[in-house]
Amino acid sequence: MIMNYLAHIYLSGNNKLLMIGNFIGDTIKGRKYENLQPYVRKGVLMHRAIDDFTDRHPINAKIRKMLHPEFGKYAGVYLDMFYDHFLAAGWDNFSKDVSLVSFCTKFYIDALARHKYLTFKGRTVLYSFIIGNRLKNYSKLDSLESALEYMHKHSRLPKTGKEAVEYLVNNYEMLQNAFYEFFPLLVNHTRIWREEPETEVMQLPDLYLLQCKNETINSII
Repeated sequence: MIMNYLAHIYLSGNNKLLMIGNFIGDTIKGRKYENLQPYVRKGVLMHRAIDDFTDRHPINAKIRKMLHPEFGKYAGVYLDMFYDHFLAAGWDNFSKDVSLVSFCTKFYIDALARHKYLTFKGRTVLYSFIIGNRLKNYSKLDSLESALEYMHKHSRLPKTGKEAVEYLVNNYEMLQNAFYEFFPLLVNHTRIWREEPETEVMQLPDLYLLQCKNETINSII
């Protein structure tokens, strides 16, 4: 599914291979990350740590509970998409030096140059993003609706794109406030992945995952 890719890419910082690993994170199952290039491997595990922190955080647990009557067990999927919209729409609040257009274009170029590290599904998603410039266009509600409609038709998501965006519009302020409360916490939580010295990258990746899970639990208790 096309979910919150923009946030995962943004949180990777300037390390291009870390970004690639974060981008393909959903396509790497189980321990298949073990034979990947070290930074790509780290990016995959960073992706999992981001998802873990996001899913566990009380702010999002509360919002998912509110979304559940409308979206059922897929409330988290819709929330991911709504959050990517808020990130794209409010990009200047999180990136003062690089515009959203420049950021997305640079990612497309960097990912194409490192296509050998992408999974088949990762390449398919990348090409679809490039053709429709979807990462940038998440800022527009009509483009978000199109993406959600595609997901509705090709998966088990219960709501059409139009229905999902109507819900977003009707609850925009509440959802936007939740995003602006949560996302800075996620940026801070993931800084260790961006700032870890290069010499530490070769450590067993499970140590990174365990460390982030412990941080997540401590931040919630």
